[in-house]
Amino acid sequence: MLSAANIDETIIARRLTISGQVQGVGFRPFIYRIAIEHRLSGWVRNCIGIVEIHVQGSEENIQNFIRDIFDNHPPLAEPELDTEQHITVEAFDTFTIEESFTADNNEHISVPTDLFLCDDCLQELNDPSDRRYHYPFINCTQCGPRYTLIKKLPYDRKNTTMADFDLCPDCLAEYSDPLNRRFHAEPIACPVCGPSLYFHMGDSHIEDNEPALKAAIDALKEGKTVAVKGIGGYHLMCDASDTEAVEYLRRNKPRPDKPLAVMFP
Repeated sequence: MLSAANIDETIIARRLTISGQVQGVGFRPFIYRIAIEHRLSGWVRNCIGIVEIHVQGSEENIQNFIRDIFDNHPPLAEPELDTEQHITVEAFDTFTIEESFTADNNEHISVPTDLFLCDDCLQELNDPSDRRYHYPFINCTQCGPRYTLIKKLPYDRKNTTMADFDLCPDCLAEYSDPLNRRFHAEPIACPVCGPSLYFHMGDSHIEDNEPALKAAIDALKEGKTVAVKGIGGYHLMCDASDTEAVEYLRRNKPRPDKPLAVMFP
C-alpha cells in the first residue's frame, strides 16, 4: 500500500487508457484484482467507451500489471492500449474502482452486447441449494443482458433499467466483494430483489417465477401460442411437435412457408 509518508524515488505512476471491448465484461473488477495482486495503488474508472487507469508502484510491478491486462484478461474482453503516460505520484492508500467519468468524448464508444449464460450461472440455475435456483434473470460479469438494459453510457447500474431494483443484502455483498464473480456485475439480481415473471391469459394473471413459468409450459402443452415479452419485443412460442399448434402460429403470424426457429432440447 502507498501513503504520503512512504512516497520515494522507487515509486512511479502511469495513466493508461484502454479501449476495445472493455465494458460489460467484468473488466474493472479484473483490473482491481490484478492491481491488488501486484501491490499497486490508484484507481480504475469507466469513461465513454473506454477504461482509464491510474496505477502506481514499482516499475517491475507496473510492467507485470500491464502484461496481465493483455495476457490474462477476462475471456469476453478485448482490450487495446490507447495511451500510456508517465504522471506524478499521488498519495493513495489502496486501489479503488472510482465513479464513472462522463466526459463528452464519443471517439471510443463501444456498447456491450447481451451475453449467453455462462457455465457457472448454469450450474447455479440447476442447483436446488442455490438461492438463484431456477431464477430466470440470473447473470454475472461474464454473462447476461447488457445492450438491452442500457439507457445511456457509461455502463453502470444507475444507467440501466436495473436501477429500479434495489439490491438485497446478499446481492449487495456479492456486488461489493472483489473476490466474487458478481463484483460490479451491473445487472445482478436474485428472486428477493430482482425482476420476476408473470403470466397473463384472458382473465387469469399469475405472479412469481415458478407458477408463471409452469402456466406458460402448460399452455404450450395444450397447443397454445405463448408470447414471451422481452425488453426488445415479443418471442412467439408453440410446441414444434404439435402440427395444429404450428399451423395456428403460421396462420396468425402470418408466415405460411418460411422456416421457423426450433429450440432444443
